[in-house]
Amino acid sequence: IKGYFHYGYDGMDFISFDKETFRWVTAQPQAQKVKEEWEDHPGWFQENKHFLEETCPVLLKRYLSFGKEALQRTEPPVGKVNSKVVDDNLEVLTCQAFGFYPKEIQTTWTRDGEACVYETLRRNVAPNSDGTYYVWLSIEIDPKEKNHYWCHVMHDDLQEPLLLAWKEKPDEKLQHPGSHMALGFHVANGFQKETLLI
Repeated sequence: IKGYFHYGYDGMDFISFDKETFRWVTAQPQAQKVKEEWEDHPGWFQENKHFLEETCPVLLKRYLSFGKEALQRTEPPVGKVNSKVVDDNLEVLTCQAFGFYPKEIQTTWTRDGEACVYETLRRNVAPNSDGTYYVWLSIEIDPKEKNHYWCHVMHDDLQEPLLLAWKEKPDEKLQHPGSHMALGFHVANGFQKETLLI
């Protein structure tokens, strides 16, 4: 673990301490006056070096140990695909991934294996009340081509990508009276495929 003093001002680097040369290094012209004033106190250099090399690492390790369980926690995403019929020629597929931690995740709609980058509408990753995260992305499609689309989800806690697709069974379809919204998802993970309807 290495410590450093690095100061910024108004969103930009300002001045930093080089513990090898015992000098303050300016990143902005305005920092020159600060550098001169701080270097008028030679005793600070040795104190800063000792703090960065000895005190700082000990404190950091101690604080990290307090939050070790939370910092090393991982939760894999759960996913589903919703389908909303707009009209006879337009349908919206929405892929949702939720309950995952840490925040970093990659989600992509593909058509026959090709990423649909420009056609995809996505939302930023957002937090849940339990500390996990969720994200969704949707795509407008021709209903006749629905089976060509898959949602790919990649996360650190998944050994391989989670593949989600809309899968509809006429006898198990859930549809609210008077609406055109049906919910369901098809999960393909590795060689095993399972259809789940909610």
